[in-house]
Amino acid sequence: MKRKPRSPGYVVVDVETTGLRTSEDDRIIEIGLVHLDATGDVTGEWTTLVNPGRDLGPEHVHGITEADVSRAPAFQEIAGGVAALLRGRIMAAHNLPFDARFVAHEFRRLDVNWPVDHRLGVCTMNWAAHFLPGDPRSLADCCAVAGVPLDGAHEAMSDARAAAGLLRHYIESAGPDLPWRYLFEAVARITWPDVPGQRTLPPSLMLPPSL
Repeated sequence: MKRKPRSPGYVVVDVETTGLRTSEDDRIIEIGLVHLDATGDVTGEWTTLVNPGRDLGPEHVHGITEADVSRAPAFQEIAGGVAALLRGRIMAAHNLPFDARFVAHEFRRLDVNWPVDHRLGVCTMNWAAHFLPGDPRSLADCCAVAGVPLDGAHEAMSDARAAAGLLRHYIESAGPDLPWRYLFEAVARITWPDVPGQRTLPPSLMLPPSL
């Protein structure tokens, strides 16, 4: 008897950036990724600071300094590893259009046409009106209503973990009537590009068990 292929699950993404506009070449300076299986259980996580090769923008917002990123890798050094963590999974984030746009921008700077946009993902902010009373919007407000811990707001891994908690809450609330179930098949049909450069991620960071 053939075993059914394992569902790819989700990758919850949060990025801290030098600003709000990719059109002005604002860049990622920190990225946090959390893997969830199809039922919402966390299977791994990874995070790093990123050296953008430019000024860091509003440090009072993200709290990241030049000293913090001075020894951090440039995005091109981790692009292959980041691609491996994103590939084949439904991307999720709180305000997914923002995070997806910046991830795509970093890959475009490397001449890689990343094949996924926010329409093939789950935005925990947009779905809050469906799953949470009172129509909260901010990550902090959504977490408060859902009973999800949020520590160290505006830190990529803390925000990614919080968004992962919201996603799990939504999955459990939906039960068998998951409204974005079709995305699993849609993501499975995508042809993912090869990403040039280093595929090895920093060894001190936790990786999903499957990698």
